[in-house]
Amino acid sequence: MDEDKRKMERENVYKILGEQIDGIVTQACQRHYPASTQEHQFTAKIADRLDLRLNNLRIGDMKVSVHVQDFTDRGSKSQETKTGADLYISVVVDAHDEKVNKGMLVQSKWEDALTRSPKGLKPQTDKMKARTPSSYVWGYGPTGITVVPSEDVGARGIELSRSMTVGELIADGLRCNQGDPQIGRDLKLPPVESLNVIMEQLAADLAVSVELTELR
Repeated sequence: MDEDKRKMERENVYKILGEQIDGIVTQACQRHYPASTQEHQFTAKIADRLDLRLNNLRIGDMKVSVHVQDFTDRGSKSQETKTGADLYISVVVDAHDEKVNKGMLVQSKWEDALTRSPKGLKPQTDKMKARTPSSYVWGYGPTGITVVPSEDVGARGIELSRSMTVGELIADGLRCNQGDPQIGRDLKLPPVESLNVIMEQLAADLAVSVELTELR
């Protein structure tokens, strides 16, 4: 296949997958935002929906695999207190001409909390940034999620000029434009085991792995 054509087809895969993710996120926000759901519960609902709707989906010459895993202990020694993150995202591309294996950390908040109490959010983002530059805040709103890089969270406010959607974040990770290869999961291990290992290392209590595998 011509290289330019291959790149266009691969870009179309990323675009379609990002749009699919944003559609799922929008539906979840419209359904659950009015309810008295806590942030970590909301994050888990979205992760489960991504798993249910996207796992084994075929887009072009690629198959989508989604794995969701969580730790249930959220006591005083919970994982989140150690890194400021409540979600780990793994993005993987396995194709004959492209290999991507990266990770990201996420702290989720209600959208109004982003502007109401940035001082309380900054210590959490500082913990994530100390572990990886690929860390983000998700702000849950009534129709979607606003994704902001942790470095754009300051004591006096949040810079939104580089905000993006969840679908854009994950698609950009698969493009290799976002994410940190230093916190990618061990692909020599089965998904469940590799997620257990990286979650333990990063002190995250929920993980979502999105993998694109070329259909050969």
